[in-house]
Amino acid sequence: MNIVKNKICKACRRGELFNNEVSQSFEREGLNVKIEGIPALVCRKCGQIYFKPGLADKIKLAANHLFKLSEVKHAGEYRAAA
Repeated sequence: MNIVKNKICKACRRGELFNNEVSQSFEREGLNVKIEGIPALVCRKCGQIYFKPGLADKIKLAANHLFKLSEVKHAGEYRAAA
């Protein structure tokens, strides 16, 4: 666990943040997609997840692209670039 010095969780105000990779799942009209390997800071106490600025928008865009791919019958697993 790689704890980030002087970074305390804003949600619980007690937990230290550490670097980790997380997964995010999305559902639309009964179809589920999961994006794995997303770099994030995670609180040791409450589990709150923090993304670098702009990354949440990129994750949302990636999920939308996966949903569009599914409309044309493509399938597969995708992992976020490190």
